[in-house]
Amino acid sequence: MKIIGSYIAGLKEALRQKKIVTLLFIITLLISAVWAATFKSVMVTALEGRSNLYKLLNDFDSTIYSDLMNNYGDLVKAFITGMGWLAVFYFFFTVFFAGGIFRLMNQKLDRVNGKNFFAGCAQYFLRFLRLGLYTLLTQLIVFGVIAIIFSVATRNMTETSTEPTIFYTYLAWMILHIIFFIFITIVSDYAKIILIKEDSKKIWHALWSSFKFIIRKIHLVYSLYLLIIILPILLTIFYLWLDSVLGMKSMLTVLVMLIIQQFLIWTRLFIKVWLLGSQFNFYNEYYAVRTQPMLTQEIMMNENL
Repeated sequence: MKIIGSYIAGLKEALRQKKIVTLLFIITLLISAVWAATFKSVMVTALEGRSNLYKLLNDFDSTIYSDLMNNYGDLVKAFITGMGWLAVFYFFFTVFFAGGIFRLMNQKLDRVNGKNFFAGCAQYFLRFLRLGLYTLLTQLIVFGVIAIIFSVATRNMTETSTEPTIFYTYLAWMILHIIFFIFITIVSDYAKIILIKEDSKKIWHALWSSFKFIIRKIHLVYSLYLLIIILPILLTIFYLWLDSVLGMKSMLTVLVMLIIQQFLIWTRLFIKVWLLGSQFNFYNEYYAVRTQPMLTQEIMMNENL
């Protein structure tokens, strides 16, 4: 099957770029450490000796929550603001480094090093940034449309509605969001590949070409995506299970869980490169088949001349 071949090719590409994965892991680790240290310092200074905070963490109490917001609302807002800036950084982080990863895939450079990688990051940053902003805007619009549809649909739900009915209604709402989120993400990924393969800066053209390509092969692109994305889900479940078994009851278990956690973060980055490599290989075969007749025709014309 084509997706199995692309799946294996993506794994080989991720192994080839394992140094880049480690580099990205180190960058994220350093930035996260700086942010966490800053946040910890502020929280310890402001909340030291506040036993009610620990009670709130162990057992939710609306009174304690209200007291916390009244007395430390500014601190909570600062934390939310910090998380917002962290999300913005992650957006630019993924946009910037995607160019380097795809450049190494497209040019098949023998030497996978920082110089070639960062050259690709700089080369494709602006076009990938525009693509990322358009994708984000599309996701927000789709989210809003689905929210409005469900709001209208559930308006007639009265207090007599059973809990299972309410539960399954919101479950369907969440599933629909996930399906569209994955679809838009896949369109964005293949649009990046099209921009690189065609060396184009036409973002909307790339998005439209990606959309048409995915619609024609939706069963394959979705299968390939889910085949790889299932790995981080399983790893997360394994981590949660291990945490429930070991628990952080001593310095040793805390250290063990910290090491495992960092390994899982590295693995997620590795799987992301694996996914992009698989998608690149899958589209590359389609691109080669699509352009082969044109190349053959050009060769025959040159021979006739």
